[in-house]
Amino acid sequence: MGEYNRTKWPVHYPLARIVQAAAASANANIGGLRRSNSMLLNSDSTLADNLGPVALRRSMTAEDVPSPSSSSPSDTEANERLLDANDLSVLKLDVRLSYHGESDVIGSLEESSIARLFDERLQQCEAHIDKLIARVTDKSSKILVTGDLNAGKSTLVNALLRRDILPFDQQPCTMLFCEVVDASLNGDVEEIHGVPNISAYNQKDPQTYSAVGLPDLEDVVMENSDGFQQLKIYTRDVRSDGASLLHNGSVDVALIDSPGLNRDSLKTTQLFARQEEIDVVVFVVNAENHFTLSGQDFLVSAGNEKAHIFIVVNRFDAIRRKDRCERMILDQIRDLSPLTYAERNDLVHFVSAHEQLAAERTGSSAAESFSRMEKSLRSFALEQRFKSKLAPAQRYAMNVLGDVQYLAAENVAAATKRIQEINALLRESMPRYETLLQERTDTSRRAEAALDDGCAEVRRHTATHLTNTTRHLQDVAEKVAYPGLLSLWTYAESVLLAMVRHLEHEVSECDRFA
Repeated sequence: MGEYNRTKWPVHYPLARIVQAAAASANANIGGLRRSNSMLLNSDSTLADNLGPVALRRSMTAEDVPSPSSSSPSDTEANERLLDANDLSVLKLDVRLSYHGESDVIGSLEESSIARLFDERLQQCEAHIDKLIARVTDKSSKILVTGDLNAGKSTLVNALLRRDILPFDQQPCTMLFCEVVDASLNGDVEEIHGVPNISAYNQKDPQTYSAVGLPDLEDVVMENSDGFQQLKIYTRDVRSDGASLLHNGSVDVALIDSPGLNRDSLKTTQLFARQEEIDVVVFVVNAENHFTLSGQDFLVSAGNEKAHIFIVVNRFDAIRRKDRCERMILDQIRDLSPLTYAERNDLVHFVSAHEQLAAERTGSSAAESFSRMEKSLRSFALEQRFKSKLAPAQRYAMNVLGDVQYLAAENVAAATKRIQEINALLRESMPRYETLLQERTDTSRRAEAALDDGCAEVRRHTATHLTNTTRHLQDVAEKVAYPGLLSLWTYAESVLLAMVRHLEHEVSECDRFA
């Protein structure tokens, strides 16, 4: 598709701005365009149904298209295109002016520029699919713990490990990705590796990492003065396989603690890009703040691939009206991730991670809410791997195919319209073209007749003129003086030369006439 886009037909991209203008002008007939539900699966369907063959279609968009009987010719002209770029999920081009989030830059770009942007987006999708293939074939499982600043992500990871490994503070403190894995993957040795280049990292090659002591971990995590891309933390979990998430006896699990969203633009971009390597996203929400705009953007981006997001609402103990907080957060989840909301009993949990750590230090039993959350996370990451590992790949592939089908329909409509315009122009120009063809034929005929007449006249004139010339050649000879009998041969040559020159002159005259 990319080669075809670059060389033959620049992809025609639906412009939301044009659609909205068309909708405003035809509001009486279609009542305005609405954001369609682009979910391929129903939230109340079973998982077995969800993972079965799905028809390649953009569902629930019929209400957005007016029926033929309700559209007049003027309405059809006003509604150039009823497709909206917002209906795309994976192949959507997000180009906005920095000073105004709603400004549409796409509408002001030329088709060739849009085609280049779309080609770059396609290449990103191809790279993402390659990573999905590698992720599906990988037997290990990576769990990304992410969320807004100061939501308690590091505290939650420590609570899951039942150890104070990652530093935590009342202020945002995590400056880089910290991947926690079981020490059995490092010869059962507990170590911390500071990795400057994660793509070149080899735990058996000390040249690819720097050893970090446990007393220095807090400074590295909070400051990262050495510029590490990631920390690899190998730790032991003495609990049994049935209780431990890392040391579970079946699957190698990595817990990745991430910098908070909006820590800065670079780390937020890195966090969005890191999703491609992740099997399970654990999104930590501060119960006091609910979902911020950055959190909502992250969930929408992750939703292109993952229909189910594991959500932990932390610091729930600090909320006075817990029922109201729970209701408001669930309302947000219903809009952001419908399938997560449909399975909210297993995927949405309200806990207090610091209370769990305090209970662990005193030897108390874990809170019921935290134990239930931990059990659900184990089930989602380990037992339901078809949902946490395979289903995201299927969802992303279906979204890509749906977007391609959607854009194909848009481009078929655009090509059909262009062909119709060209045909209309041809029909309009055909009488004039036929007239020009007839005029060309008549002109050619007249030119040929004039040429024939000219040739005949030249031939007649030349024949007449040369005939008269030959008849009067003796006059030319008489003009040559006779030198006497002794110079008779010289006289004959002079007469011949005079006659030849006279004939050459007359032939030149005929040539000038022609």
